Amino acid sequence: MVTTCIIPCAGLGTRLRPLTRVVAKELLPYGARPMIEHLWEEVWEAGCRRIIIVLRQGKEMVRQHLEAAGLRALYVEQLHPNGLADALRTAAALVEGPTLVALPDQHLRHASRQLVQAYRGQQTLFSQVEVPQPQFFPGATSFATDPHQNVLALMGEQGLWRGFGRTIYAPEFFQELPDDSRDGDFFQIITRWMRQGVHQVVSLSGQPVDLGILAGYLHYNRQQG
Repeated sequence: MVTTCIIPCAGLGTRLRPLTRVVAKELLPYGARPMIEHLWEEVWEAGCRRIIIVLRQGKEMVRQHLEAAGLRALYVEQLHPNGLADALRTAAALVEGPTLVALPDQHLRHASRQLVQAYRGQQTLFSQVEVPQPQFFPGATSFATDPHQNVLALMGEQGLWRGFGRTIYAPEFFQELPDDSRDGDFFQIITRWMRQGVHQVVSLSGQPVDLGILAGYLHYNRQQG
């Protein structure tokens, strides 16, 4: 069973400025609630009860908000915003068993539950979604797969099927993360990790939302209104 989830929240939110100059990205509203509350509900529905949140100095408001709402998590501090690999390395000591990594600025109803239900012990279980407007999903890679949905390679930004911000990793993955990774290194780290074992991708159903850039944030919030 997948009962642990890591939510990286230590980023600078530069692509959402000027909104993030005052409010942490994860607390910006999507519809009537902050992004982080939507994600919490989603991963809880999927059975994750050990939720690890990666913060950095200056983003204490995320923890304060969750605690005020009665939502209890484990917290670790990323000393510098050096990217996703470094954030996950920071949380590695708290990992227990296969672990879901969920990015707070991408949303899809029941996404985590769909992924967890498809998990069968793969070293990596990626997720992908169909994105009719790929300009609102910057940086989302596509996958080269065989007929059994085994991932053969990461293909960069191609086509209408793109990787989504929900992935399950075997616990050994977190021990492979280097101490000196920087922003932008994650693609190479994943490529090395995929040289052995079973790495598959699941196509999720539903309408995905990416709130990570200002244009997408405004677009999807208008749809909510």
